[in-house]
Amino acid sequence: MKKKVVLFHPAIAPYRVDFFNSLNDAFDAEFYFEFHNVLEQSFKQQALIDRLHFTPHYLKKGLFGIKNLRWQILSILRQTKPDLVICSEYNLTTVLVLLYKWLFQRSLEVISICDDSCGTAATEGLIKQWSRSLLVQRLDGIILTNLSIFNWYQTHLKRYGRLLYFPIIQKDEQVRAQLCEALPISQNIWNQQFKKGQQILLFVGRLIAIKNLHFLLEALNQIKEEYPDAILLLVGEGEEQQALQQKVVAYGLEKRVIFVGKQEGATLYAYYNLGQIFILPSYYERFGAVVNEALLAGCYTLCSSAAGAACLIQEGVNGALFDPHNVADLAQKLRMALSQTAPLQQVTVKPNQMLTSYSQYLQKLLKDLSV
Repeated sequence: MKKKVVLFHPAIAPYRVDFFNSLNDAFDAEFYFEFHNVLEQSFKQQALIDRLHFTPHYLKKGLFGIKNLRWQILSILRQTKPDLVICSEYNLTTVLVLLYKWLFQRSLEVISICDDSCGTAATEGLIKQWSRSLLVQRLDGIILTNLSIFNWYQTHLKRYGRLLYFPIIQKDEQVRAQLCEALPISQNIWNQQFKKGQQILLFVGRLIAIKNLHFLLEALNQIKEEYPDAILLLVGEGEEQQALQQKVVAYGLEKRVIFVGKQEGATLYAYYNLGQIFILPSYYERFGAVVNEALLAGCYTLCSSAAGAACLIQEGVNGALFDPHNVADLAQKLRMALSQTAPLQQVTVKPNQMLTSYSQYLQKLLKDLSV
C-alpha cells in the first residue's frame, strides 16, 4: 500500500510541476494550494494544470485577512489521515499542521520544503528568523534546495537530523523535448532579428531591483569594446524596465541590448535555444530555477554566488560563479566565457549542461521520504 501524503504549497509554478507529479506517482497523494497563481509572478495556470497528473485543490482564504491562517487545514487532515504532510517554509500553515499532529496524530510525519540559501537565511527579518528557529526542531524533516545551506542549518540552528536535498529542477527529457519543439521558432527569431557572427548573452526573469540588472549592464559596458558582437537579450518585464532602458542609452548600448518582454511556453524555450551564455546576476535569490532551465538548454551559465542555484554550477565546466557586488568580477567572467564561445552561425539545440539528472536527485529523495 502506498504511503498517504498531503502537500500544502503556495501555488503551482512551472519549475515545481515535475516534482509534484513525481510525488503523485510515488505516493497516494493529495495536493492543496493556497493561491491560484504565484504571488510575485503570473503564470498561465491552465497550461500548468494540463501538465499535472492529479486534480489540484485550493484552500479557502485565511481568517481575518491573514493569508496562512487557514483552519480548513485541520479538517482536511482529520478527513485524509495522512502518514506524511509536506509543507512549505516556516509559516502559519506549518504551525497548523504541527498543531494537528500534537492534538490528534502524534505519529504523523511533517516535513517542510525550504528554499533557503545562506544569504537569505542570514539576512531575513527577526520574525522569520524566530519562526524558523522555533519550527525547525519540531519538524520530522526538512527538504533543502541547495547543499551550501546544510552547514548553516547545523551551525546556526543546531539541526542535524534528516536534512534532505532536492534542488528546484525539472525533468531533463521533458525540457529537452520542449527545446526541440521550439527550434523552428528560434530559427525564425534568428532570421528576423540577428545576423551570423554574434554572441548571444541571455537573462530570463523579472526586471526588478533584486535581479541586479543595472550591475549586469555595467559589466557589459566594461567589455563592449573588446566584444563588439556580444548581444544581451533581457527576457522578462517589471518595474525596473524604464530605468534599465535609460541606462542602456547612457552606456550607448542601444544596439547591444534587446528587451524581449515576458515570454512563456515555446517562445521562452526558443530564446533559451538562442542563448549561448546565460547570466543570473541577482544579489538575493533563494534558488533561481532559470539556472536549471539554462543548463538544460546547453547555456554556459554565469551565476551569482548569492543564488541557491549556484550549487548546480561546476566552475569552468558548465559555468562560473561571481560576486554580485563586484562588477569587475562579473566583467572578467564575461570575458572568459565570451573568449571560449564561438560566434553563433546557426541555431541548434545545444548539448545538455546539467551535470546531475532530475531522476538521480528524485530517486534519493523518494527513498528518504518512504522510510
